[in-house]
Amino acid sequence: YTLSLHDALPILHGNVSGVYFLFHSDEVVYIGQGWNCFLRVAEHTRKDSCKIFTHWSYVEVQSETERKALERELIKKHRPKFN
Repeated sequence: YTLSLHDALPILHGNVSGVYFLFHSDEVVYIGQGWNCFLRVAEHTRKDSCKIFTHWSYVEVQSETERKALERELIKKHRPKFN
């Protein structure tokens, strides 16, 4: 499964299982995964988080095994600075 970051979708609703991307301008700065991307991204906005990002998007992936594999593949490919 090959994925481009341009395949990521804008946020339409938050209760979605998948792989999410934090961006600072056009640069992907973090890639993560979770059963609820909205809640996971909200955790990155806490005061004790060092991650600075301007927007985020996601790719819906229901299977936990597939989410984790895709997350690893994309981190390896894009090497975001906060991963």
